[in-house]
Amino acid sequence: MISTGVSGLDEMLGSGIPRGSRVLYSLEPGVDGQLFMLSSLSCALAKGLSCLVILPHTTVDAFRNDATKMYGAQLDLVSGPVVFMDAIDRERIQKTSRSEEGREREWQARIRKICRNHSVDVIFAYFDLLYEDFGPEKAIRLLESAREDAKTTLVLEHLNLGGTALLERFIGEFSFDLIVAVRASFRPIPHFNYFTMVHTSWSPAAPRSIPFIIREGRIIPFIPRIVVTGPAHAGKSTFVAQASDDGQSVDRRSPEGEPTTVAMDFGWLHWKDFDITLYGTPGHTRFDSLLPPYLRHAIGVVLIVDATKPDTFPRAKYLIDMAVKRRIPYVIAANKNDLPQLIKPGEIRAALGIGDDIPVFPISATRRSDVHFVLESMVDSITQFSY
Repeated sequence: MISTGVSGLDEMLGSGIPRGSRVLYSLEPGVDGQLFMLSSLSCALAKGLSCLVILPHTTVDAFRNDATKMYGAQLDLVSGPVVFMDAIDRERIQKTSRSEEGREREWQARIRKICRNHSVDVIFAYFDLLYEDFGPEKAIRLLESAREDAKTTLVLEHLNLGGTALLERFIGEFSFDLIVAVRASFRPIPHFNYFTMVHTSWSPAAPRSIPFIIREGRIIPFIPRIVVTGPAHAGKSTFVAQASDDGQSVDRRSPEGEPTTVAMDFGWLHWKDFDITLYGTPGHTRFDSLLPPYLRHAIGVVLIVDATKPDTFPRAKYLIDMAVKRRIPYVIAANKNDLPQLIKPGEIRAALGIGDDIPVFPISATRRSDVHFVLESMVDSITQFSY
């Protein structure tokens, strides 16, 4: 197996990419996705695999310089087992071969010779100019025919201007084993990049989308903001406190003597390869003016309801409508499941007017295991949501 070097992606793939696979990193225009290819290249070199990197768009020196700036000095492109074909090679082929067929044969001959002489294990190809020169069918054919055997892995990076239809061609017509699409959310706030595991030939897993940030040359799964909201005294502060590795609460006593949040609860946790920030909102209606700005920057909502107080459900439904209008994925945590006079999940679902696709979890916010189970569902909803 060959590691992708991307936190979370290897786990989704079952520890990495099988040898001999065809892999495509498909980048939408404007996304910051060049590190996916570099991360996989770095992992292959660190494993001692012999690599051929095809760079029709740039020179070796320029690529080394840019790659070091993006990934860091730990990417060894000088002494590692790596050979290059670059823009200079492309220019020579174009000058010496007058016809498209002649240029295709020359590319094949040169790649085949390098693969044979250096026992290449992985071919990394920047595909855009090959696509432009030959079209997708011929460009893939010349790379495939140059591979020495079925154990040679092929990894492409491509700027996708053809959308979903082009990805479907790579799956069906070109029989690629793994396709990872790197995309940007259409929402202006929060604007984030995410990658989607569109297809794997060795796994029946459904496509999943993972928001990410780039930090110190690494791709890190990241949930920018999850808002924890609900009616007053539903258990939001307790939920955030139980979920968090670190955080703070701004509470005071209500006229009834109960603690009530007057600003925001904040929580931070690193959980299952994700860095997650939690914002717990006040539940009283007088604080409703705070909600739109926080929801505008949210990527998910956990709505806490008190499962023993059905008179608070209309307030909860109002808060749900705020999330739905902004197209934010959400889950319901029916808190105080350890108390008597409990309302059943089906009755809660009916009272809130939500469909079977929205999870409703009976929990006790005082139990960390319950809280983390809800967060797991929230992350699933985020990663499976259609952005």
